[in-house]
Amino acid sequence: MPATHTRVLVIDDDRGCFEQIKSQLQPEDDFVVGWRQTCCLQEVADEEFEQTDVVITDSDKQESNSLAESVSNIRSKFPFLEFLIVGTSGDDGDHVMMLLLQSGAKGYVDLNTSADKLASAVRRLAAGATWLPPHVLARYVDLMAIVESLPVYKTHPEPWSKFTSREERVMLLMACGRSDREIAQTLGVDQSIITSCLHQVMHRTGAPNRPTLIALYLYHKLFRSDFLTTLDQHQLN
Repeated sequence: MPATHTRVLVIDDDRGCFEQIKSQLQPEDDFVVGWRQTCCLQEVADEEFEQTDVVITDSDKQESNSLAESVSNIRSKFPFLEFLIVGTSGDDGDHVMMLLLQSGAKGYVDLNTSADKLASAVRRLAAGATWLPPHVLARYVDLMAIVESLPVYKTHPEPWSKFTSREERVMLLMACGRSDREIAQTLGVDQSIITSCLHQVMHRTGAPNRPTLIALYLYHKLFRSDFLTTLDQHQLN
């Protein structure tokens, strides 16, 4: 076993899924792959998470909100732990981004991803970076360009750590392409409350418009500076 290795825990009730992932990672000498036979993350003992660097779990076998909540709760206890979510080919960008933002997970791969890309994803997550499928990354490239043109925001993260739970939820839904009316319907409030909430957030953060607000929100919630400066585009293509 190498002096430095990444401890991977596959959480899935299907042995075939585990064996597939293990066979993809096993040829590499820097992985130790374990398995917990369940689809319920809450059934995994804390001791197992303490001995793990990257968890791999299948989003198709769990309801998105439930999975996001479980991952978020586990990461609150084990902030060093990274999650790589496995999903179905063709999952739309809104679905993936919503899951990642709600859960705090920073990695997503397709079920049929190649062995080399799976290994690259696990390594990047273990290093504290991010791994996103091209169709999700491409959806927000133009928004990231807005962030790049506003470097002053990168040195003033404080406003982005002081949101109420409602403001967080509103911005999350807005970042995933929901209109004010759709956000209001989702949260069960009047549309005027959502519009007022967004105006207040824009005033407090200094964002001049909604595209900029979305870009800055994604930057602070998902796209870290180390990700922006070290992302190897060829690995995602």
